[in-house]
Amino acid sequence: MTTKNQAAIELLFAGVLWGFGFLAVKWALLDFSVADILFFRYFLAFFIAELYLVLFNRTQFINTFKEWRLALVPGLLMASFIVPQTIGLKYTTATKSGFITTLYVLIVPFLNQFIFKSKIDRKFYGLASLALIGTVLLLDIFTENPDMNQGDWWTLACTFMAALQIIVIGKLAPASSSAFRFNNFQNFWTLICVTPMFLWQDKITWYSTSLRPWIGILALAIGSSIIAFTIQIRAQKVLSPETASQFFLLESPFAFLFGYLFLNETLTMLQLSGAMLILFTTYLTLKLEQTSHSK
Repeated sequence: MTTKNQAAIELLFAGVLWGFGFLAVKWALLDFSVADILFFRYFLAFFIAELYLVLFNRTQFINTFKEWRLALVPGLLMASFIVPQTIGLKYTTATKSGFITTLYVLIVPFLNQFIFKSKIDRKFYGLASLALIGTVLLLDIFTENPDMNQGDWWTLACTFMAALQIIVIGKLAPASSSAFRFNNFQNFWTLICVTPMFLWQDKITWYSTSLRPWIGILALAIGSSIIAFTIQIRAQKVLSPETASQFFLLESPFAFLFGYLFLNETLTMLQLSGAMLILFTTYLTLKLEQTSHSK
């Protein structure tokens, strides 16, 4: 059984992998379409994980139907947020996508209130207003040349489904017998959802003469889809969604770091202040949520 300290350490590593995932998508987009990337990512993730089980851990094939059933809703939600996020990265930077995606942490308590009828502290509304200000600064909306494009809108759309996926994982993970098996079936259901996009596109790209796009897809399949999301499920067996989300915040600064190092992405001082305000607001949201649960 994973302890809370172990879960925290594992989530730190997952934050690095998710942060690198934004860069990996940008690399994959050099030669592949959004539909290509999503199909190859989840096909390879499911195939590699199943192959690992066959070769090294056949005992986890026990309770296959249970894990397959539990993973259905999380897999559908995964597709509903990973598709717009990937489309968004076609038009916006890895840095901006990372910080905008972080807003899902703020949305979690509101979804808990409206969908699951949980009580919410009025302070959350003030924090939501601060996060909105941070988003405005990050996107330079009211300047003469706003830094806002359709990719940012796609990314904003994905945050709601990402928040719901975190909540659902928190409710279902404790019932899972194997986080690895649960996650692999989550990848399977996501693959089922993205396959029509792949088959119905005008042109399918099966290969790339450059190595970097394939590195991106493999990093997404193994690093993000297999390792990081398995860590999330393991962690949410012992940590609340609010506590786990605190570590998810790490993906945005790591997205900025990798974007700066490999893509020469930068932020103006105004945009950087907006990004920091988003991080600070989501951190306060998590602390407030944890305080509310402890009462």
